[in-house]
Amino acid sequence: MRTGAARWIGLCVMAAGLLLGAAGWYFNESEPGNVADAAAGQPNALPVVASGDEELLQRLGIRLERPDSDALPPGPRGLSQVGEAAARRNAERSYPWLADSADSVGCALRLMTSRDFRSFSPEALAANPHLREAGQLSRTPVYIVTFRGVRAPSGIQGPPGGTGGGGSLSEANVVVDAFTGVPLLSYSYR
Repeated sequence: MRTGAARWIGLCVMAAGLLLGAAGWYFNESEPGNVADAAAGQPNALPVVASGDEELLQRLGIRLERPDSDALPPGPRGLSQVGEAAARRNAERSYPWLADSADSVGCALRLMTSRDFRSFSPEALAANPHLREAGQLSRTPVYIVTFRGVRAPSGIQGPPGGTGGGGSLSEANVVVDAFTGVPLLSYSYR
């Protein structure tokens, strides 16, 4: 009886691993012509961080840096950088209430540090071994997908979920892992 139970447990663990792997593949699926323009140094039409916003972000425990194309940290083994279009699409799929109500959407590649936030989804941890080992964002390459003209709550919210809405701020930012395409968290500060 114990041997049968052990086999079932092993089978369940393997099935869960396959499902998490499939989720990682789904979010990392590339599209033709899907190039990260931000990494190539092309300017963004909508800035992610305006002057004076660093203080507001620090209150949330977030630091954003513009990556140097030569100094972009290498990704986890076997993963390549997803494109800006894929990051935006994944953010819109994970937060449809933001996508539906936004007046405009911007996207930019940044290096994010947040030692306070550690509530990552199982999919995000399974897809990115660096994130799983560190348990925090430390100069992690991410896309910041900014939805403007929405009603968002202040502060940092965890992984995708819920129906959103409400709040007093008019902008919401979704952080998408630049190597897996998996949305990690959202935050609002203005």
